Amino acid sequence: MTLSGALAYDAFTSYISPYLTVSQVVRDSVTYLNKGIQVLGTVASGSVMYENASMVFNLIDDESIIEVNYTGSPPQNFQEGEQVVVIGKLISPNTVEATQMLVKCPSKYEGGGKSLLADPIFLAAILLGSGALVGTVLSVAWKRKQLKV
Repeated sequence: MTLSGALAYDAFTSYISPYLTVSQVVRDSVTYLNKGIQVLGTVASGSVMYENASMVFNLIDDESIIEVNYTGSPPQNFQEGEQVVVIGKLISPNTVEATQMLVKCPSKYEGGGKSLLADPIFLAAILLGSGALVGTVLSVAWKRKQLKV
């Protein structure tokens, strides 16, 4: 049981590995070297070049810069100045070899200040789920009381 729990934990944590900033990767490059990472940054203007079947560009944040070697077709909304997440391996302290790339689209990822509590469908789902849970608890309690009598 302990081994299966450890394997499940390892699989779960590697699946949900958080995005790292460019600065975090540069600052702790020894930690991430030759490991799979997901890096969030902005594609530096004027840095995109195509070499053979690869695309090379610089990924930046407010403090640091890293080079990205990306193999594959760029996402449809890819352009300089946009935020992207590159997924791959840090092959040198300042170079990521990426196999996947996601373009962060503000209209899709930012909630525009809306709260889930303002969404009537979300509230209805919470109420129905809570009602079902309370009904189940009361039903089990009633059955246990009937068996004791």
